[in-house]
Amino acid sequence: MGKWDFLSPYDAQVQAAMATGDLTQAFEVLLQGYQAVVVQYCTALLDNAADGEDVAQEVFLAILRALPRYEPTALLRTWVFRIVRNRCLKHRARHWSWRRLWATQRTAITATAVAEALPSPEVLHQAQAEAAQRQHHLHQLERSLRRLPARERALLLMYYYEELSFRAMARNLRLSEATVRRSVHAAEHRLRALMTGEETR
Repeated sequence: MGKWDFLSPYDAQVQAAMATGDLTQAFEVLLQGYQAVVVQYCTALLDNAADGEDVAQEVFLAILRALPRYEPTALLRTWVFRIVRNRCLKHRARHWSWRRLWATQRTAITATAVAEALPSPEVLHQAQAEAAQRQHHLHQLERSLRRLPARERALLLMYYYEELSFRAMARNLRLSEATVRRSVHAAEHRLRALMTGEETR
């Protein structure tokens, strides 16, 4: 099961509404399906929850205006994420602020340590230890990501969060695929080096 499979029913409903010319229904379904994802991605790109929510509103206004021009030749989420990136870049140009990258991921990660049934003390202790370790690594990742240049952070988000291929990233960024591949690998190398430095502190 893919990370974005839960969006497929919404995508199908949006496509169906677009096919009948019902843009209002299409937008309402898109908003229902993508609102949390867009807020989360805006927050990750801008490293600020308040800014993320504000820009997410701008994103959906932009989507509402652009929806009549949407061509179903591209995945709906690819189209939505492109608008998200553009709006975040415009916001960053106006307000350069990076404070807590990927903070919204913490809830999802710590939730995985919660047992469905009442655990034994041994299981609970192990789960708490594993959750603490995940939190430690997440804090480590956040600190290291904040120290990356903004361009490298954006590249890693496109590759790992959006799951875009190097070819798709090259098209979006208007760069050669080889350049994008080198840039992503360089960002990964820098991030690993920063995280190694965190571990030795």
